[in-house]
Parts: sequence; structure tokens; C-alpha cells
Amino acid sequence: MHSLTQEIRSFSRANLRKQRTRVTTLTGRRIIETWRGACLHMEEEEEAAPGGGFVPDLSADLQVGVVKPWLLLGSQDAAHDLETMRRHKVT
Repeated sequence: MHSLTQEIRSFSRANLRKQRTRVTTLTGRRIIETWRGACLHMEEEEEAAPGGGFVPDLSADLQVGVVKPWLLLGSQDAAHDLETMRRHKVT
């Protein structure tokens, strides 16, 4: 069984998938963010979003990711929800 320390030491950026993130501003402007080397590259998307920007989502985020059986990842909404904590056996 590998320890978490061993897994962290064996981490390689080369194994990560390439990601693109689309950011929509309040005004509806769309920006594409990508990493090239060690730098963040940003370019504006050619078509603006119709009807302006985004609508904030104020609903509770109760999603919990199980990284390892003893290591969970989630939002503060999930951390404050007792039923979610019980379901994942957090004590």
C-alpha cells in the first residue's frame, strides 16, 4: 500500500490532461484560459454570450469527492451539512 507521501513524490505534471477553462464575466465577455508551460494564457472568445453575463448559483453545493477512503474533498456547504457528513462517515 502506497502512502500519501509516496504518491505526492511520484506526481508528474506530464501525466495531467490539458485543460481549457471558459470564464464568463458579469458583462457576458468570455475568456478562454489555458496553461502553456508555466504561464497562464488567456484569449477572448470571439462570440460574446447572448443576453449578458452569468446568473450566480446560490444553491448549496453538497457534492463530496472521495480521493482516498480516508480523504474527502468538498465545499464548506457539504462540511456544514450533517446528513452529508453522516453519509460519508465523517466524525
